[in-house]
Amino acid sequence: MLSRREFLSSSLALAGLVIVSSCRHTVDVGSPVLSFRQGEASCGAGADDAHIQAGPGVIRFSGRMTMPDPCHQLDAMLETKNSELIVHISAIAPKPSDSFCIKCIGQAPYDGEIVSVRPGQYTVRIRHGELEVRRATVTVL
Repeated sequence: MLSRREFLSSSLALAGLVIVSSCRHTVDVGSPVLSFRQGEASCGAGADDAHIQAGPGVIRFSGRMTMPDPCHQLDAMLETKNSELIVHISAIAPKPSDSFCIKCIGQAPYDGEIVSVRPGQYTVRIRHGELEVRRATVTVL
């Protein structure tokens, strides 16, 4: 049977081990970062499209997106799931103001890149709202 001192000593050692093993510190160096630019919007409806290509440490994309009118602004967000990168592009309504906006279906070109991508093979998806306009498998060197 353990003495009180031995019991307390082994209990403290066990507690310390549990605390140390429950503290996980993960550093993710080189997480992908999205940069996005919208071109000048204009009236006109056409098919939404997108293009994807990879380079050393980077994935570039470009396309055109239909909007409710040319006054909307495009915004993009990057979602990462293991080896899948999803670029969500959405049209944001302009803030109410005194400025005039022509009433027509709008379309805007855009381009962007995902930088700090580790070498490997990725599935890249470009989504315009709920619509997936392009899916490609690319290899980043």
